[in-house]
Amino acid sequence: MFGGIINCIKGSFTLKSEGRFPERVLNIASTSGIYIYNVKRESPTALIFCVSKKGCDKLLNCTIEGLELSVVDGYGMPIFMHKYKKRVLLILLPFIFAATTIVLSLFIWRVEISGGNKELQREVEAVISQNGVRIGALKHKADQYDIKRKAILKIDDLSWLWVDIKGTTAYVKIKERTKKPTMNEIHEPADVIALHSGVIEKMQVYCGQPLFSEGMTVEKGQILVTGVLRSENENIPIYYHHACADITLRLTEKKTVVIPKKTLKKIPTGEKKSVFSVKFKKNNIKFSLNSGISYSEYDKIEKTVKLPFLPVHFSRIEYHEVKVFEEATDTALILNERRQSFMKKLTKKDMRIESMSENVTEDENSLFVTFSAECLVRTDKEIPIRVIGESN
Repeated sequence: MFGGIINCIKGSFTLKSEGRFPERVLNIASTSGIYIYNVKRESPTALIFCVSKKGCDKLLNCTIEGLELSVVDGYGMPIFMHKYKKRVLLILLPFIFAATTIVLSLFIWRVEISGGNKELQREVEAVISQNGVRIGALKHKADQYDIKRKAILKIDDLSWLWVDIKGTTAYVKIKERTKKPTMNEIHEPADVIALHSGVIEKMQVYCGQPLFSEGMTVEKGQILVTGVLRSENENIPIYYHHACADITLRLTEKKTVVIPKKTLKKIPTGEKKSVFSVKFKKNNIKFSLNSGISYSEYDKIEKTVKLPFLPVHFSRIEYHEVKVFEEATDTALILNERRQSFMKKLTKKDMRIESMSENVTEDENSLFVTFSAECLVRTDKEIPIRVIGESN
């Protein structure tokens, strides 16, 4: 393998020795220090062998009585260079391409930012661009740790950042800082209201006057714990507190879905027809060619081209014939999908499903399924109240 590579670089020639006793050329090459390989006898008076370019020149300059040396073939870099010596650009083009590829691989040519919202991504892009991560910047000058430190210090909404450079692409991963939830001041008077309708399962009051107790039914929006404390004695003034409590409600969520027993399915027949039309928008005039369609069922695909600066639209509508037939629906599969969707929706509302039941009825064409889930959910919400006598 390595010998072949060296021969390709130095150049290799195939010579033919013809005459009486053609083996004499081997003796001459041996005494002259010329390396010969791949020796083959072509005929009793002809011998073929391979030799390097330097050895080829030496042998061709030797005069051997009764032998005729000729070049049969040759390959390698010297032969290529000699053949295309007048086409310098063709020879240099591979080297220029390789050098250009190596040089371009030292730069960043693409920046991908993932994570966070679009506004945060724009802020991060501006910061990292100032610190060496931008299109056209050298890769080795980008210090990931320094960029991370500067970006987090400069952008308040940024929680985490990392730059990973692979090839000519810089992958920037970011994470948005979780904002502190806004809470009412603890000294501000407030009531606790119900966010749902149901039966109180658990109620823990920390401050305020409870208006309901466990086991009672409440409606959405009702005040469960009030921060207004009144005394039976009219001479004692009204006190206002910030009511707070943990209240868990038991409720029932229902949803009815309809599942058809049969669905329509389309199968293309392979037949299609194209209709071309021209529409002049200004005058609302439309011309169509070959607009007659004989298909009873078909799918339509329309492509429209608008000429610039002209109120003309060219349209091409393809009609693909299809056969429509009814197919039995996998009701069990669809029922499971609807069930999972219903449960996922309850989970997103922070509801904990305690039990679940299904009521299935059917007619000739469809199944009617009613999902009923008994859930537990935290239902308290603190809302400010206005103090009597408070100025507008």
